[in-house]
Amino acid sequence: MSYPADHRHLTKEKIVRSARRLFNSRGFDAVSIDDVMGGAGLTRGSFYSYFKSKGDLYAEAVIDILNEKQLLGSDGVSVNPRAVDNAAQFIRDYLSLEHFEDIEGACPLIAFPTDFLRKEERVRQAFETVLKVMIDVFEQALGRDGQMARYRAHAIATLCVGGMVLARSIEDRALANELRDAATGIALSLGQWPRFTSAEVRGNA
Repeated sequence: MSYPADHRHLTKEKIVRSARRLFNSRGFDAVSIDDVMGGAGLTRGSFYSYFKSKGDLYAEAVIDILNEKQLLGSDGVSVNPRAVDNAAQFIRDYLSLEHFEDIEGACPLIAFPTDFLRKEERVRQAFETVLKVMIDVFEQALGRDGQMARYRAHAIATLCVGGMVLARSIEDRALANELRDAATGIALSLGQWPRFTSAEVRGNA
């Protein structure tokens, strides 16, 4: 039986998307390879023709997220200049209500407690890749203006991730909203970026 030329690519993409949904909603340890393959409409038997391990799959899922968010450049290594230009909007989007409620599509920095990261080096490396890309986006947006710019980039990334992790960890929705709002405001002020976009300012006028 012959398959279209892009069959392997499309199948791998289905597996990665299934993994992203399940890892984010249930956690790395709670999701089995059978779960991932079932979510993609496939059987376990074909998994190892695409990935070496569940950790390898997680790493692929992380790269998929970076590409979807347009954080990586066309070479798949450098930071996308467009992401740097939109660093302030990235902060607003990251700490937004939409991201707060999007459990399945959340950033992997939010979805995985640190105890999971100690178990597989490939998982830890992928996790660190996301963090380093995020920091680099902010540092470039700040003009790479010495050590202080790097400190601020670190602080902004910490506010984004930490603010969302805390907001998702509590049941008090009003407090969760206040945490996100405070983290957004301070992160933007560190970059000396406006709290609201020009469109939002016009809309409130």
